[in-house]
Amino acid sequence: MKNLLTVFTVLFFTFSFSQKKAPKFQVSYSKNIDTYFLAEILSAEHRKINKDFELFKIKECSTYQPIVKRALEKYGHLKNSKIAHLTAQINDTLLSKYGIGNDAIMKPLLSHKEFPLKGWNDDYLFEKNTLTKVQNDEITFLIKNYISELQQFYIQEKIGDFFSENKTFYDGGIKEYYQQIPANFVSAMEHYYGERFGSYTVFISPMMMWPIEDNEGRGIGTDIQHSGGKKSIYEVASPFMRVAKEGEFGYNNQFQARFLTIHEFGHAFVNKEVYQNKDKLNMFKDLFEKSNLKEIMTKTGGVADYQTCVVEHLVRLGEIETAIIQNDLERAKKLEAYHLRNHFIFLPQLERKIKEYNANRKKYKKFGDFVPELLKVFENSDIKWINKELDINKDKI
Repeated sequence: MKNLLTVFTVLFFTFSFSQKKAPKFQVSYSKNIDTYFLAEILSAEHRKINKDFELFKIKECSTYQPIVKRALEKYGHLKNSKIAHLTAQINDTLLSKYGIGNDAIMKPLLSHKEFPLKGWNDDYLFEKNTLTKVQNDEITFLIKNYISELQQFYIQEKIGDFFSENKTFYDGGIKEYYQQIPANFVSAMEHYYGERFGSYTVFISPMMMWPIEDNEGRGIGTDIQHSGGKKSIYEVASPFMRVAKEGEFGYNNQFQARFLTIHEFGHAFVNKEVYQNKDKLNMFKDLFEKSNLKEIMTKTGGVADYQTCVVEHLVRLGEIETAIIQNDLERAKKLEAYHLRNHFIFLPQLERKIKEYNANRKKYKKFGDFVPELLKVFENSDIKWINKELDINKDKI
């Protein structure tokens, strides 16, 4: 009996320790991702599309992002290297030929083994429902070849030494980000969406450049379906605070950290549900393109198509509902006001509609079951109402 108790105690503490070592939510950084963003910095002068903006990002961000400045000091001489040309080429090709940005490169970077290792953790295939199979196969080939070159660049230029030299900064950024996130927000999201994923990870990326104005940064969401059946959810986060002194790392803003994290994780729950119901949005496609909505949202938020407009509304709805579940009504109100200023005009209707979902969870087991009802909010609109709401909110920017 004593031996049995000893075994049980060992197993219990081993289990408890493993839970602490592998929490469902974690903040870290990815060598693959920041190696890519280093290559992107080196490629700026070779870009054919958005060259001026890429050069502006370097000039601007290097003044208040220490990792960018240190990377330029150590690797700036490689601006004419093979990887600089290849990085410019793949970004220009993806954008001009297929209409997609560098966010498409995050998933394969995380599917690949961490540099300097070769090979893939998960078999990677690019998929976008607005492209043909031939186009998806072409992009898969382009990205796989590019990441192979990036891995060689990591080895040849000993990029691992840079991460070792700057470990204190990366560790500081991770700690700073952790401090901004509300406790148990993952549980609140899973309750609202009625769905669970295997893990949720934020990768801070001090190397990613995004000009910081009004404490706003950039988040990129992606997910990976593992062969064992579980899906991992990720956010890649640029700094959103200017680093002014030692002991700061670019992530000390609670509202922006919470907004970006819950927003980017929300895409994993929302996107697939909208895409599989896109046949229910035929009328809204016409409304989106013929009203002022497309022009305004493309200009101010980069939302250039009707599916993305719907997705971004529903993700923002999820942010607000998550805050309400956490009894953080102040955050919910602040989010609603913030998004209305940015032309997400359907939010008030969606908030009223979602009450039906919340009140009937026996009927609607998960968010996806209720999405067809939410889509009616968009379908039942009209051009006159859309343009009127846009005019009402334009002065709030």
